[in-house]
Amino acid sequence: MQIFATRNHIYRFHAFGATLADERVKHFFSSIVLGKSEGIDVIDGAGVPYKPDASTATQATENALTIKDVDRRPFVAMKPEPAYTEEARQNQLEGIVLLKAILAADGTVTNIKVASGLPYGLEDKAIEAAKRIKFIPAVKDGKFVSTWMQLEYHFTLY
Repeated sequence: MQIFATRNHIYRFHAFGATLADERVKHFFSSIVLGKSEGIDVIDGAGVPYKPDASTATQATENALTIKDVDRRPFVAMKPEPAYTEEARQNQLEGIVLLKAILAADGTVTNIKVASGLPYGLEDKAIEAAKRIKFIPAVKDGKFVSTWMQLEYHFTLY
């Protein structure tokens, strides 16, 4: 999957049935053109790792904004589901784990705190899933910014 963000739109492209190393997939993604220097390319998988400068890292934790304070909300492209623990399954536990976290300007999920939890390791499973969220950060005044977000994880037995 690759995500492209422009000033006004977000584009998400998926290739199913082959790995990113497959030449057909590489050809597909290389054929996508949005226009001259329009937007940014956000890659899920192989790519150049983002190395934030000190000001970005500090901003992530100290100056995180709320959703109402940004010009463009963060775009969550992929929110993995958490796994059930065997102990929770044996106890037939169902419910919701509510997390508060920062979706940081550098594309990471940080400062994860449990607002409402469940026993038997389900809080840890929710936190693990939250760390794997893929998103495009919120924008304020044309720059990526960190934002506080509430995340809900539903645990239901089938």
